[in-house]
Formats: sequence, C-alpha cells, structure tokens
Amino acid sequence: MRDEASAGGEAWAQDPTAQRLCEAWRRHGWRAARLDPLGLAAPERPAPLDLPGPEDLRAALAAIYAGGLGWEFGHLQDPGRFDWLAAEAETAEAPTRPDRLRALHLIAAAERLEGDVRRRLPTTKTFGLSGAEGFVLLMDEAIRASGARRVVAGGMHRGRITQMALVLGKPLARIAAELRGAPDLPATLGAASDVPYHLGFDGVREDGVEVWTAPHPSHLSIVGPVALGRARAEGAGRGPDVLPMILHTDAALAGQGVNMEMLQLSRLPGYSVGGTLHLLLDNQVGFTTDGAEARSSRTAADVAKITETPILHVDGDDPDAILTAARAAARWRARWGEDVVVRLVAYRRRGHNEMDEARFTQPRMYVAIDALPPLSERYAAAAGLPAPDLSALQADLDAAFAAPPATPNAPEAPGLAEGAEAALLAHHDTGVDLEEMQRLARALAQPPAGARLHPKVQQVLAKRRRMARGEAPVDWAFAEALAFASLLSEGRPLRFSGQDAVRGTFAQRHMRLHDQESGAVHDTLSQFGAAEVFNSPLIENAALGFEYGLSTAYEGLDVWEAQFGDFLNVFQPMFDQFLTGGEDRWLLTSRLVLLLPHGWDGGGPDHSTGHVERVLARCAKANLIAANPSTPAQYFHLLRRQMALPTPKPLAVFTPKLLLRLPACTSAPADFAPGTGFAPVLAEPAAKAERVILCSGKLYWLLAKARAERGLEGRVALVRLEQLHPFPAGALAEALSGAGGELVFAQEEPENLGPFPWLDRRIERVAGRAARLVSRPAAASPAVGWHAWHDAEEKALIDAALDLETAR
Repeated sequence: MRDEASAGGEAWAQDPTAQRLCEAWRRHGWRAARLDPLGLAAPERPAPLDLPGPEDLRAALAAIYAGGLGWEFGHLQDPGRFDWLAAEAETAEAPTRPDRLRALHLIAAAERLEGDVRRRLPTTKTFGLSGAEGFVLLMDEAIRASGARRVVAGGMHRGRITQMALVLGKPLARIAAELRGAPDLPATLGAASDVPYHLGFDGVREDGVEVWTAPHPSHLSIVGPVALGRARAEGAGRGPDVLPMILHTDAALAGQGVNMEMLQLSRLPGYSVGGTLHLLLDNQVGFTTDGAEARSSRTAADVAKITETPILHVDGDDPDAILTAARAAARWRARWGEDVVVRLVAYRRRGHNEMDEARFTQPRMYVAIDALPPLSERYAAAAGLPAPDLSALQADLDAAFAAPPATPNAPEAPGLAEGAEAALLAHHDTGVDLEEMQRLARALAQPPAGARLHPKVQQVLAKRRRMARGEAPVDWAFAEALAFASLLSEGRPLRFSGQDAVRGTFAQRHMRLHDQESGAVHDTLSQFGAAEVFNSPLIENAALGFEYGLSTAYEGLDVWEAQFGDFLNVFQPMFDQFLTGGEDRWLLTSRLVLLLPHGWDGGGPDHSTGHVERVLARCAKANLIAANPSTPAQYFHLLRRQMALPTPKPLAVFTPKLLLRLPACTSAPADFAPGTGFAPVLAEPAAKAERVILCSGKLYWLLAKARAERGLEGRVALVRLEQLHPFPAGALAEALSGAGGELVFAQEEPENLGPFPWLDRRIERVAGRAARLVSRPAAASPAVGWHAWHDAEEKALIDAALDLETAR
C-alpha cells in the first residue's frame, strides 16, 4: 500500500485525479487522524479527502494519514521539504517485534515507577506522568534515532521524575532521596536550591549518551531558549553529536509568548542549533482549563507554523505510531537541520498534581480515563507481546527508597562562598600596553581598501584615527571597541549582539562598515580573533534567555544589549529567574554582560530608564554585578574585568546615551595603561567641602558642569558610585574619610525609583549619618513626555543639588 501511495505511486503517476487525491490527503489528512486516546474528540473529515479517485488508493492513503499518526506539513511552502515528508509518511516501516518489546518495557516501567512513587509518597507533589507514559517512549526513541552523543534538554515539570529516571539518566537513589526531602545541596553551601521537579541534572544514560537537563522555574516555557543557548555553546549545529530537545505541555506552548520568540530565533544564523526536537505533551487540559478556553488555534502546536515547522500529531496510546513519529522527527532534523514538533495527545489519570481533583471540572473526561486499563496491558494484548519483566526495576526502586535519604557532598561553588562579594570589589589590573592599544586602535579605525563608506562613517573613522595617534582622547564607543579587540587579541572569544547593536541604537558603534555602492560589509572585529557580532531581532525575553544559556558554557565574553534599558519590562521573567537567580537556585554560573541604555535625556517615559531600582532589588550576596560607569576608561576596564574575575558573575551595565558624544566625557591614553583597572568609586577631596554629593553615571557630568559655572568647585565635592552592587563600602568610606559637609545623594530618577531606596541604609552605615536625597518628585511614570518639562525638571534637580544658600 505504501509503495502505491508514495509520490502518487507509479500506478497513479499519470492520473491527474489520483494525484489530486494524494495532494489532498498530504495537506489535510492529519485532521482525519485518530489522535484522542479517550475517543472524545472525533476525527474531522475535510471535504478534499473525498475527492474522486481510485478506491484502493483512497484506502492506502487513509491507512497512512488517518491512523494514530497525523502528518501535518501542508503549511510548508518549499516543495523539496513537502515532498520529503510525504515520502517519509508513505514509506515508513512498521516497528519490529524487538522495537515493540522495548517500547512495552519502557511504558510498563513508567507505569510501575509512577505507581510505586504514589504508593510510597501519596501526599508528595510530583506532577506525575500517569496517562501519558507514551511520552517517555517518544523521548527515548527520539534520542536513540538521533544518534547524538549528548542531549541538551529543556523540560517541564509534568512527568519530570519519571523522565529523569527512565530517559534522562538521573539515578533513582538521588530521585528517591529528594522526593523524601533530602536537599540536593547541603544547607552550608548557602544556595536556595529548588523543589525536586524543577531541578536539572547532568548525567549519562545506560546507552552512554550524555544528557544535560536544564533546571527550570515554574514559569517553565522560559527554559526553552536557555537550553537552546546552552546547546549552541556545546556545539549543536556544528555536527550531529549534540541534540537540542525541548519538552512542552499544551497550555504553555500555546499560551506563552516566549515560545513564539524562541521559534523566530531558530533559523537566524546567530541562534541556529541545527534544528530542535520540540516534544509536546498534550494532556487536553491545562490545570483546569479546557482547550476551548486555552487557545484560539486548532491545536496547541499551531504556533510552530510561523516558521513552517512540520508537526507530527500522535495518539499517546499508540506506541507504534509514537516510534514512527520519533524516528521521522530525528530524520527530519538530520536531513534539514531545522525544528520539528511532535505533539503527543494523551491525558492525566490524576489532576494537575497529586492532591488536585480534576473531576470537579472535567467529569466527562475522567469517566473515559477511569475506564481505560493501563496502556502496557492494552499494547501487549494488541501486539501479542509477553508481559515485561520489571523485577530489576522494582529491586532498584526498593533499594532507592530503603536507603536513608542523604544529601550529596557539596559541589564546588566559589561564587556562593563567604567572601564572594568582597572578591568582586578587589582591584584587577586590566590595563593594556600602550603600543598594543595603538596597534588595536589603528586597525579598528582603518577603513577597508577601496571601500566607499557613508560620509558620516568616514568622519567617525577619521576621528578614531586621531584617537589612535593620541591626538584626541578616547570616547565611549571607541573604548568599548578597544576592550573587545584587546580581549580577542588575547585569545578570548567574543559574542556581541543586541537590538540594533552592531551600528548602535545611537549610531555610535559601526562595528560593521557598509560599502555604499557594492553593499559589501566589513566586520571591524573579526581581524582580532573569534568574534561573533550580529543584531538580535526585536525580541527580549527569548533573546536574553538564549544568551544566558549560552554563557553558562561559553569560554569567552558574551554581551547582549537592549535597544533601551526600559525593555527590562519585557525580559523581567528571564532576568529574575535565570540571570539573577540561576546560581542561587541551580548553581548555574555566567559571565553574561547585559547593557541597558539609561539616562534622562528627554526621551519620555519609555526611553529613559534601565530600571536601576528593579535590578538592585534582585541583588543579594554576590549574584550579580550592577554598575553605572561614568567614563570610557571605566567602561573599558569593567568589560575586561569580566574575563579577569576568578568566579563568573553576570554584569548589568547602565550605559549612557548623552555621554556617547559629550566632549567632556573622554579618557586619556594613560587611563588604559598597565596598572589601571576599574574603580568602584571615583572620588574628589571631600574633607573641606561644605557638601558632598554622591551620584553615579551621567548625572556626574551635569553636576560638574553646573558646579563649574557657579564657581562651587571648592565648596561641593562629587563622589561617583561607579559600582552599585556589590556595594563598595570600603572604597566609599575612604572617599568620605574626614568629610564633615552635608551628605547628599543625587539621582535623575523620581524619588520612588532609582538606586537610592536600595542604597539609602547602606550609605548611612558607611557614613555614620543619613544622606539627603535630591531627585525628581515621586511619579507613576519614570519620565515626562515633553522635552520642555524634562528641561525644567532637570534644572530644578541641579539647582536643588547645588544650592548651598537655602536653609534646610
């Protein structure tokens, strides 16, 4: 039958009527597939399936496309890919008896493990897999068929325990200990850790395949891009050895926007991993919400159509169809290097968790579920297979639960050790030899031979050549380029990306030079080493997650820039749960640099703030470095220090806009020389000042200019907090030593925002007295919309900071 139907079959190749019927089944047949194991959702019968045609061909097509596996690829526009999938469907071989015996054993093992854990721990939440045991078969067969030596998996909590034990290589003894309350880390380590069904694991399966399973938060879809970034860092897309596999549930895949973002990244060169296996467990209900209320799309997998990704729909109670789907998915990735989705339609024998009563809201569904015997029994009977021997598994379970629950020995976690904060305040010599700096500067400023560049770009390069010759001080963008070039020349890889970041949102970088006539592009950094420089799409949450995941296994400097710092609004979940919480919860370490353009320049409510207050609210111990540098040299040293730190830490930098072209905001060559490094505090003599103003970033330059205009240099001292966290208490104490004048903290932000609410008590502990705040008035929006209003606010702020005459 399959040979007859494939490509229309030789017998039907010249018959237009037969060919139209074949085309109809290939495009619409999946809707007629028998996918609901409960039998509550009847298959559809699209009208094109009843086009005229030979009855034996119709029967063959129905057997292929209307069984327990639905092949959805009618949305693919490329004929080659469409025809490949049609041939795959129409020539698929039935599983062999050994295949079926192995499938039966795995399904029965999942049933046994689920039942055993429930019997022993009836009140413990595991978000079990009962009713979807076929999903472990799908996972296992996908791994086997891929031929990968290492799997990088991003998961879900549904069935996590069973997946870990039977597919992903986590020892049963460790699982049993955690389920009984034995932490995965000793309390003395100082980590928060997580609940058992969120924990990741780096292990080895019985067949020798290594598996890194990402930990995940309850907001579980955000783990997908994190896992894909990790997979790229480990080599996915550069050969068959590393397999990215993302596990989804129906409500989350359809409902969470980060999944759309992740799919949009998948075929971009900067994010490619050679295709991802997306395995979707469709329980036909999300917690208590039916599909009719959970999505507008026909199925939970429809989001994948935005990238023309094929979708294989499979009955979760049809092991033969599951084996076929898993193998086809693996072959698709091997052939095309692109994503594929397998949607396994199943059910939950229990509620969302073990204490939840699903019959409150899905009574009809649970009548059907309760009537179903275990899948292993039905499959064995249908396939004529003997009952599997589970005695070895049961012995392993008995041994695992008989052993006293114990916490393993403490892993190495220097980033959580006592003194980790102090280590982030230590001086690091990140200066570079002057001759080497000049060599790098000349190379960066040299246009490609014969290139016809835009006149304004020519002006930028001419200015940089003057900087290279020492005829002009170094500005912000050139200091950044020199930091990157110097690291590359030292053998450190660089990955730099962001929203419009290559040119720069503010036209300051020009990392790529474009020939105005030929369109040729010259990458200014690739001459120095392994530089990956590109623009990320207008995506925040998934893009930052991808970079974070990549940075956990990347040996170089990874930098991502938001178009404006305000976009923290959009990637807040990724920032909170991974960037700032990843080490505390899961011992993930990262050197990722996050650039947040920041500053009140009259841009309005959405283009002013990097939300310093939110960033600092997530700072604790040594989890993150937060800095607001005020000079190009400080920024240069901050970037280079990231690679000099003995323990990896993420870095959030509030980068300027106004300072990019402010003539006063430049650095001399000596500021980059050997012996120099980042200073967390930049201070002026303060002992004789009537007022000491603490500030950071761009505001320093506004205050310094106004102070000079008013002749207050001797009366007002300005002290810059360049690093906000870890708080530089020692350096600040030294800067304030002997200072008796009034202590003021000035910030651009409204009173209720900005760094002061977080810094207030810390400053008081160092100074021994409170600092008075000078800021904009408290406001519901970060900034006003009209430039004239902005100017008036800024004048009032500066006047208040520098007014020494008004009594207070």
